[in-house]
Amino acid sequence: MAREELIEKLNKFLVKHQIFTEECHVVYLMVELRKLLDREREENFSNSDSLVRFHADWVLHTKKDHITQSMQEIMTKIDNGIDTYPKNGDIDFLSMPEFRKELVVLLKKYNLPSSFCKEDDQWLNFINILTQVLSDQPIINPTENIAEYRYIDIGAQGVMANINFRGVKTGGSIIIGFGL
Repeated sequence: MAREELIEKLNKFLVKHQIFTEECHVVYLMVELRKLLDREREENFSNSDSLVRFHADWVLHTKKDHITQSMQEIMTKIDNGIDTYPKNGDIDFLSMPEFRKELVVLLKKYNLPSSFCKEDDQWLNFINILTQVLSDQPIINPTENIAEYRYIDIGAQGVMANINFRGVKTGGSIIIGFGL
């Protein structure tokens, strides 16, 4: 399928689904975005390892035990930014701000609707559904200190993650999250 056809399909989908209500909507979006990135990679001979690609890959795997460079970078930021006894600012990563920014740029690049990324309530709804998809699909051994990172499905109530530590941060595990 040509890039233009993918963009047209994504546009129709995003116009129809301005607010995501089901896991299948989020999965479809991520799969189609991954196809678009693959097409872009083929045409530009680019090896970009983006956050959109990272999340699209994660959606499709029951666990992530092959740690790519982008996964390592993301998980290292989380590892460096969180203590085994989290403080208020330690959980900002759960709202996926960098992923949000990259997604807005990607959608804008192709003139695709992006209101779900720009409106805070719609973004929180989107990541809530995304984390439901990703729940029980852990990232295994992403850093020296994190043995496992996984989202916990708490339904439409919010976003919650479980991080199992090892190494310097041997503190067992923590469960952190926020409500919607």
